[in-house]
Amino acid sequence: MKNLFKTVSMASVLAISASMATAEGTVTVYTAVPQNFIDALVPMFEEQTGTSVEIIKAGSGELLNRLTAESSNPMADVLWSVDGTVIDFNPDLFESYEAAGSDMLADGMKQSDMWSPFTAVVMVLIVNEGELGGMAIPDSWASLADPMYDNMISSARAEASGSAYIQLATVLQAFENEAAGWDIYKGMLSNFVLSDSSGAVPRFVNDGELAVGVTLEDAALRYVEGGGPVQIVYPSEGTAIAPDAMALIANGPNGDNGKTFLDFMMSEAAQVVVAEQGRRPVRSDVASNPSLLPLGEVNSVGYDSAWAAENRARLVETWQDMVLDVQ
Repeated sequence: MKNLFKTVSMASVLAISASMATAEGTVTVYTAVPQNFIDALVPMFEEQTGTSVEIIKAGSGELLNRLTAESSNPMADVLWSVDGTVIDFNPDLFESYEAAGSDMLADGMKQSDMWSPFTAVVMVLIVNEGELGGMAIPDSWASLADPMYDNMISSARAEASGSAYIQLATVLQAFENEAAGWDIYKGMLSNFVLSDSSGAVPRFVNDGELAVGVTLEDAALRYVEGGGPVQIVYPSEGTAIAPDAMALIANGPNGDNGKTFLDFMMSEAAQVVVAEQGRRPVRSDVASNPSLLPLGEVNSVGYDSAWAAENRARLVETWQDMVLDVQ
């Protein structure tokens, strides 16, 4: 099965080479993507295009602040792998561009004219059963609100992490109405140990510092495949299956190379690597990692990214007020 990910059609390779043969110079990329994606994909891009990539890596909130401060004189060309609401809510910072290969996107992956999808992210629970002290493994959003899990659940801060914001919006969409979602989320928040880093969430659980984490599927999978004492749980009420976003920065210094970077990340070859790294590919012709539950068996809440974008400021403000009340 592993060789499945190494097989890319020769036509695809030739198409990438032909479309990128004239690329040169540099491209500056701001990204919140995990380091393993940078290590796997950036050298491929540089080799195939002759374009050097400068990576600035930070959380999506920090990157947005940087882009806003630089808006009169942009220093970067691409924002790569963030929650799409970051882009939809700040359209003046970006230039609409549809990456090559968009005609091969799987159903539901095209959600905005402002950005192209890079991967499909799935929100899950990572559980270290040995740290539960005999308590039941939580298998739903509602179960995370049970007081017996007080100070046992790792989560990133929703105002600092794009993935944590998606998790918040997912819970609010998983129940009959927003008010019911907030009731559940308030109980969850009272049990959370908050972190500024989304990457720290599964590490704390794997290392036994906390018993449960709310995290990205691929982040949890890395610890499972690494032999950690953890398992992946999909919340029974449903979860988000949502594309993360990559976009061209308006008036960036190397806009053409930025477009080439986006085209590459949408290519079949790059999406095969996405699957290898444990994320869900966005192309319909690339299979998911076989170590994961088939996507058709994952209960989806039908995540509404447009609603999440339109209500982001309000929801984050409510979240911040709630933190002061319960933490």
